[in-house]
Amino acid sequence: MSQDDINIGGKVMSIQHFWLAVGIVGILGAIIPAAQMGTDIYFDFQLFIFVVGIGFFYVLGSGGKGLKRVDNFGKGSLAGGSLGFFIALASVPGSEGQALIDTTQYAVFSICLGTIIHLVCQVVVNRFGSNP
Repeated sequence: MSQDDINIGGKVMSIQHFWLAVGIVGILGAIIPAAQMGTDIYFDFQLFIFVVGIGFFYVLGSGGKGLKRVDNFGKGSLAGGSLGFFIALASVPGSEGQALIDTTQYAVFSICLGTIIHLVCQVVVNRFGSNP
């Protein structure tokens, strides 16, 4: 065990992995309660598959190895979230009442999901890319 390792529950973990985990949990821990406060936001699996699927196919199309794939997945997910936002926004003029509220929620949830995935991917790339 080197000086850059810590012992958690009998398992050795590098300090880089520890701070990466703390950072991701902290980001998600701040975003999730803030997004659910006073709203009726729910998790939509089809929208999740849309955003993650575009990120996955962006990685396949862009190529790269190692951290470049993680970076490309974040970029593709952000693009997928933006695309979902504009698709939902395009259907707003034909919506009324509850359908309008649902459409607006889909638009916002889409771009938020893409942004959160991109943010987590950037944390991983920044932690392991240039930091010693």
